[in-house]
Amino acid sequence: MALELKSKPKTKNKVNAAAPSKKTMNFSRHVSSFDLRKMAPYLIVIVIVLALFAKFGFIDQLSKKSDAYAQLADIQSQQEMLDLKLKDYPELEKQYGRYSYGWMSEDEVSLVDRMEVYSLIESKIMDAAVIEDFAINGNVITMNIRGITLIQASAVVKDLESSPMVDSAYVYSAEAENAEQAEMFMTVNLVKEAK
Repeated sequence: MALELKSKPKTKNKVNAAAPSKKTMNFSRHVSSFDLRKMAPYLIVIVIVLALFAKFGFIDQLSKKSDAYAQLADIQSQQEMLDLKLKDYPELEKQYGRYSYGWMSEDEVSLVDRMEVYSLIESKIMDAAVIEDFAINGNVITMNIRGITLIQASAVVKDLESSPMVDSAYVYSAEAENAEQAEMFMTVNLVKEAK
């Protein structure tokens, strides 16, 4: 059995396998020239974006910063003027302190507030009787009242003594032409409430 080398192998499908006819390959591509008409819209968009970025990113920030520095300089100049005006304040405070600090004595500090005393008289006595006159000396109120009976005067005294501001209340003398119209001399001792 001899092999024939010159014979072609038999294939079921006959494919035309032709070799390429081009002898060289070109790996470079064709570069077109710069066309301004095609690139103009892109360039305009890029310029607009850069302009907006520059305005909002830099220019506005620099203007805000310069405004803030201007306000700071204005405030500092105002402070310097105030410091000049107040330069003699410690001396003035020392002089003022001689007349204003500690102007109340210990006795005056222990006195009941006069506005509270007037409120007490108005709420407890004026509704029940007519006050002819009254005087406040220290923490003692002396008054002349009329237009109430002795029983009503006793009720006024009890009402006064129910107040935390009142230490004691006394009726010293009572005169009456009739029982309905007595005139009385009353003393009310006050005590200052601790606050």
